[in-house]
Amino acid sequence: MKYVFIILLVLNFLAEVMAAVSLIGGPGGIAAIGSGGQWSMHYGFAVIAIASAGLWVWPQRRERAAVTAVLGILTVFHLSVLVSLALAGDQAVGVVIHTVVGALSVLCLLQRRAISNAWS
Repeated sequence: MKYVFIILLVLNFLAEVMAAVSLIGGPGGIAAIGSGGQWSMHYGFAVIAIASAGLWVWPQRRERAAVTAVLGILTVFHLSVLVSLALAGDQAVGVVIHTVVGALSVLCLLQRRAISNAWS
């Protein structure tokens, strides 16, 4: 299970860094400063926090409480964004990415004891 956890953290990092870059650099991003419509830029900077989750938990990956906390945050984030994207119906790639990362988050959350014990 620790390899699934590592895959989850890497996929989360890559997906969210790419999202941050596209949201910050996109048409509603930094180029739109002063227009009052930079919601995507603000969200892009916030996404950096979710991208960094794996980096923050890595030193405590043996601690079940830390693993549980980061997996809870990732699960809620990815499933919430998945619902939002599915309701909007206009970003199929985002739906697929958040479905995969959300499913891995749920799987790891259910197996968090095995994950924290695997590093021993």
